[in-house]
Amino acid sequence: MKEAASPASTRTHAMRIAVQSALAPESSLAVTEILRARLGRWQAAPLFTERDVPAEQTDIWLISAQVSEEVGSSGYARRAHAVVQELIDVAGISRAEADIPVRAFIGPEPAAAPPGPGNSPPGSEASRWARDAMRCTEAWALPPDPGGASRGRGIVVGHPDTGYTLHPNLGVAALDLARDWDFIDDDDDALDPLVPPDESRWPLAYPGHGTSTASVIAGRGNEAAGIVGVAPEATLIPLRTVESVVQLFDSDVARSVDYARAQGAHVISISLGGKGFFGLRTAIQRAVDAGSIVLAAAGNNVGIVVAPASYPNCLAVAATGPDDRPWPESSRGPAVDLSAPGWGVHVADVSWQNGRPVFGVQQTSGTSYSAGHLAGVAALWLAHHGADALRNRYGAELQAVFLHLLRSGGCRVPSGWDASQWGAGVLDAAALLALPLPATAVAPARRPGDDERPTSRLSALIGVDDAVLERALARRLGGAGDELQRTLARFEGELAFHLVRDRAFLASLLGDGAGDSAMGSSETLASSSHKFAAAFLLLTASSARPRRLTNRPAAPASPPVHARRGRGRAGSRDGAAGRPAAVPGQRHSGSSSRTSPRPVRSSG
Repeated sequence: MKEAASPASTRTHAMRIAVQSALAPESSLAVTEILRARLGRWQAAPLFTERDVPAEQTDIWLISAQVSEEVGSSGYARRAHAVVQELIDVAGISRAEADIPVRAFIGPEPAAAPPGPGNSPPGSEASRWARDAMRCTEAWALPPDPGGASRGRGIVVGHPDTGYTLHPNLGVAALDLARDWDFIDDDDDALDPLVPPDESRWPLAYPGHGTSTASVIAGRGNEAAGIVGVAPEATLIPLRTVESVVQLFDSDVARSVDYARAQGAHVISISLGGKGFFGLRTAIQRAVDAGSIVLAAAGNNVGIVVAPASYPNCLAVAATGPDDRPWPESSRGPAVDLSAPGWGVHVADVSWQNGRPVFGVQQTSGTSYSAGHLAGVAALWLAHHGADALRNRYGAELQAVFLHLLRSGGCRVPSGWDASQWGAGVLDAAALLALPLPATAVAPARRPGDDERPTSRLSALIGVDDAVLERALARRLGGAGDELQRTLARFEGELAFHLVRDRAFLASLLGDGAGDSAMGSSETLASSSHKFAAAFLLLTASSARPRRLTNRPAAPASPPVHARRGRGRAGSRDGAAGRPAAVPGQRHSGSSSRTSPRPVRSSG
């Protein structure tokens, strides 16, 4: 029987800092003693937990504590950034960055938005329109290579999201429930607890989001009234990683990506995003090096391509609608690799009636579904040629080969298409599978953020030309070249936080602003470390200095009125596909019952 979950206040008052050791691998464990001496009762654990790698050889650590400030507040951000600045100067530590859940600013709507009523644009009436737009039926009909398979058979997709449900239009056959994992409660049950949105402490909580995105990848519904995924014979490993897809701990995402890699996932589909941090980039690179294809949603309603989609080692996908029209609310920019249907997509949905979750089918929009569609097509491509054969042939360059083919005919290019904003074109599964494979591995193409300079990574995140951002930062900080990059290395995480969070700060930084007394909003100052304020906000260190850090974390705040309850695995799959059905056995407000015992299972 699954134990009750910890109160929501534990997570909303959790502070996390990622630290990279500068010591030799055999001495890396000494970092924990350094941290204890500096910060007191903060807990330290390896970011990645691997059975074959002892803790003393881990070079990235995650330190955490419960604090009085709440996630999302300026005081929380300021304290986290101040801890980072304190740690950066400690011998034995080469890098430190706060893992701060932050929601990106809302960007302006495009001036000329295509017509269409919200989530039901003209041409989206049929539930299969998105699959047809990608020519999935034609792709399924192509004879696979010797040793290959059709419809994604044999391909495993790692799926970090809100967890799974036993929705009839997803289907338990699509799920690998022997290897699922919950990174929020740290147990082997990734069931989405379906906490009602009005009870959640997180902004834009989306219970059931993992079910919706999973359904477009590998849904086992029916054509008459259900959802059939792009790769309806692929298998997903559900990984409960987030409660909100816009404000999240990136360290949970990093751990879920690394877990998926360790479990042998061929594809890792990430339909969420935030600021990111160096540990998440590392996790993705480890997966790519192992021969996985890693992809992520570009973002919705924001002025940037969010992380990890902005990373050069992660494929970024924007959203289109019927007739290949770009979705007006999709993120776009140089970091986008391609586009796929995401506007008015039919998905397995969880709605709420009288405080109870109800299963059905709904039209919705978002780059989350574009990412799911790309994940499904990646599964088709891997199965078609044989995943093991492809990994043996291309090794760590498999993702580069996949991207090369997408750019070389695996996407169609509509008339008037702006590749600088929307990528190579609109995903075409049949065209992709029909392309001949290159004889040898393809070197990864240059992409925004591809080098190790902080300005390169930051420019990819905010969609600004690297040279433009470097000139703006040089003007602000009074340095250039290597000197500027060294200064930025100290503040990279905090600078990314402000660039993502505050449009006024970004605009002021890119403008001249030579006579400004401050840059950005008062919120930027309130959430800055004093060293950052002195360097970037034209304030003296003394005027921007916060209260001195204590080396004892404050006690957590009192639990909220709606503390999280326990949850069980749903046990029934009754209900007509495609029609709203009460959710049997699924946890809902006021109940933590289960209808059947959890089956015996092997550990992950």
